[in-house]
Amino acid sequence: MMNEQKIKIFLNNNNGYITTSDFLKLGISKPLIQKFIDEGIIERVSHGLYMDAKIFKDEYYITQKKYPLAIFSYNTALHILNLTNRTPMEIDITVPRDKKVRGNYKVHRVSENYYNIGIIDALSPLGNPVKVYNAERCICDMLRSEDEFDLELQNRVLDYYWHSKNKNIDLLLEYAKIFSIYDKVNTIVEVMMKW
Repeated sequence: MMNEQKIKIFLNNNNGYITTSDFLKLGISKPLIQKFIDEGIIERVSHGLYMDAKIFKDEYYITQKKYPLAIFSYNTALHILNLTNRTPMEIDITVPRDKKVRGNYKVHRVSENYYNIGIIDALSPLGNPVKVYNAERCICDMLRSEDEFDLELQNRVLDYYWHSKNKNIDLLLEYAKIFSIYDKVNTIVEVMMKW
């Protein structure tokens, strides 16, 4: 009973998720984990990761627990940041070029010098903390990979962004220089300013 209490307190303080190493730190041996699964207290999410059986599964949070270097990007980031009302068909993540990721994700690989640009903390649609690229980085990625975004979506994202009180045009232009699309972004900014 004492172990069950420890687990419930831990789950409560950690968004409903617990890892095998967390169990060991709590002084609970690996063989007991199956007992808690059988009793319906937790369920196995993936190798070494478990969740409170009473909560909804948060694919975004689970993805980052499994792959801490995976940053939500492209359509997924736009969705998390409320820059589109379109729910992505698959989860977009960006990782450093040399990192391996298994699973049903749309994986974008970038060199180390681009990976860290624009990472922020946000909340998944279920309210758990996740890492995501900021709006300015997402817009640069979108304009660099136009074939992945239809024109209607691009226009909607730019419109949402332009009307957002959190927009940072200077940062957008700074990123545009880094990603070699300054002229294109500057033209868009000039057009938007006339609206």
